[in-house]
Amino acid sequence: MALVATACSGDLPASVEEGTEVTVAWTGSLTSTNPANAASVTDGNLDIASVTRGAFGTLVDDTVEMDETFGKVTMEGDDKQPRVRFDLAKPTWSDGVPIDTADLMLGWAASSGYFSNPKEGSSDGTVDFGGVTTGLTKSAYIPEIDEGARAIEVPLVVPVVDWQTALNVAVPAHVVGQKALKIEDPIEAKVAVENAIEESDTAKLTKIAEAWKSIFAVAEDGKASEAALLSSGPYKISKISTAEGGQEVDLEANPEYAGEAKPTYEQVRLTPAGADALDSLGEKVDVVQVAPTKGNRKQVRDLERRDYGVATANDGTMWALTLRTDRGVFKRKETRTSYLRAVPRGDISEGGAGDWAEAYEATDVVLFPPGGEGYQIATEDSGFNTKFGASEDAKAPRGARVCISYDKSSAFASGAYDTIANAVDDEGWSTADCGVSSADKVLSGSRWDAVLARIPIPQTPEEISAQWGTKGSLNATGGGDRERDRLISELARTADPYEARDVRVEIEKSLVRDSIVVPIVMNPTVTVIDKKVDSVRPRSGQVAPLVSTVVEWSPTKK
Repeated sequence: MALVATACSGDLPASVEEGTEVTVAWTGSLTSTNPANAASVTDGNLDIASVTRGAFGTLVDDTVEMDETFGKVTMEGDDKQPRVRFDLAKPTWSDGVPIDTADLMLGWAASSGYFSNPKEGSSDGTVDFGGVTTGLTKSAYIPEIDEGARAIEVPLVVPVVDWQTALNVAVPAHVVGQKALKIEDPIEAKVAVENAIEESDTAKLTKIAEAWKSIFAVAEDGKASEAALLSSGPYKISKISTAEGGQEVDLEANPEYAGEAKPTYEQVRLTPAGADALDSLGEKVDVVQVAPTKGNRKQVRDLERRDYGVATANDGTMWALTLRTDRGVFKRKETRTSYLRAVPRGDISEGGAGDWAEAYEATDVVLFPPGGEGYQIATEDSGFNTKFGASEDAKAPRGARVCISYDKSSAFASGAYDTIANAVDDEGWSTADCGVSSADKVLSGSRWDAVLARIPIPQTPEEISAQWGTKGSLNATGGGDRERDRLISELARTADPYEARDVRVEIEKSLVRDSIVVPIVMNPTVTVIDKKVDSVRPRSGQVAPLVSTVVEWSPTKK
């Protein structure tokens, strides 16, 4: 087995234009510059990390985009002795210190959790970094280091599906070593961190882990150490300050960055987005991203008619109707199938969104975002449209009554509920209102038979298991399927991206087979852009959908 992840070469983006600045209305805040710290995974922190951190690969929609200017990732060996090799190119931190094997080893220690549950003989104690763990939890032992090649090779117990993105070079090892081990010289500090990991030195690793967790924090007033603001991405943080309504973060082009993405804007300001953010477009801010509501429909339409840019994307979640299978009317699969055939998916968007209906993209798939190759294959292979098309079998059994739970505070959910209730009534289904006061209560109680709610498109096998596994913590069906559980476990151990896609399609087919959920539409975001800014194409998904694309923006040419 020899799988290589590389980036496609091409012309670099235009170089930075001196004196250019763009201001973005922002709803986040920066609390930590360590995006791999599980306690610091917030929308705001991930926004900043998306433009201040280089990476081997980034998951965009259902495809991993590799950056060969940062490095190359290779899966080698076979299923019995798999190894992942991480080879750096020549990236550096913004203080000019090279990124090398010490940074890779620190990233591995944090994301593998290896020292929090060490193998026999590997350590005298346990050390918990508290990092966001990845497939590197399947590390067989401490990686082998190739100093000359600036590479490490990680031996695994089994193959892992996320090998291309598993290693997050989140923070500079020299900064951690300087703080934790009281070493002034950055190169000596790097070496000390690397040695501590290689030697499983629990005493030093404990200090390293504490520094890793603490020194990258940003105080409420914006104070952070200079070392915490180092960058390996196209931008670096120049200032953090408090502003009316929240926090303001200023970014500037990183002169030490020599990677694939070349920003055009020299300065980027993220400023608090107040309730009147659209009113200040073209004056205080240049780009605004909002949720479509009845209240802002006319304003956005008027701006679009005056040649302001408007772009829609999705936020990585979809509206779906999920059926409870362990009790009540939907215990029998035939009844579930009949009901889902009666659900008027084509009318729900208009019923829920009204004038914003065109912003809600229809979807036929639960496990893939629309637009990608995986989505197309899943749509073709799952049999969803054939099974749940209009049919005489949509008629209800005698006395069938369905109580639907939904969030009454959501205009979309309320309108969608009314649309569903009216349509299924024509097929003989009696609908009862089990609506609740907020989204976090839709699965509470025991009266409901179906739930209309937003659900995320799961990115990892663990997220699929939580949502659709038999014992999943977010499983709204109350039931499960052994074959689906087996497929989810198989996906976690599938290294080949194409084979992994095919396994995910099989999981999708199992959901269709069991008649437990019907996807309806993706939940949209709307980005409005001032006339002086060009090439703003927000990314769909949950992670940094707008800020991550700043490197592609440019001033409009007059």
